[in-house]
Amino acid sequence: MSLSQIEEVRVALMRVRQNPATKKKFPSEIWDAVIELTKTYSHKEICHRLLIDLGLLKRKIQQRTTSLEFHEVSLQNLPSETVVIELISKKGIRAKIQGPLSCLNCLESLLGE
Repeated sequence: MSLSQIEEVRVALMRVRQNPATKKKFPSEIWDAVIELTKTYSHKEICHRLLIDLGLLKRKIQQRTTSLEFHEVSLQNLPSETVVIELISKKGIRAKIQGPLSCLNCLESLLGE
């Protein structure tokens, strides 16, 4: 009989917790597996079965999800060749790009592409 997905992660966590080098800071692969469980199990069940703090799990999920959301903004009285892009992080940090269409060229360097 094969182990369930959550049981496999629990066994891996037990091994990691026994290693003094990783006892307090789990490897990224472990967190990826834990976060993958959130697609199937509730946060409460994951935390209970894996002995993980709920607040820590929520922080790890937030760190691994995209921090940008795109919203269409309609601004009247701007010339049709003008572009306005506003980026707002989950922490409330704002960045605004406004100018001619050519200002879109700067996005490539900002996004590291």
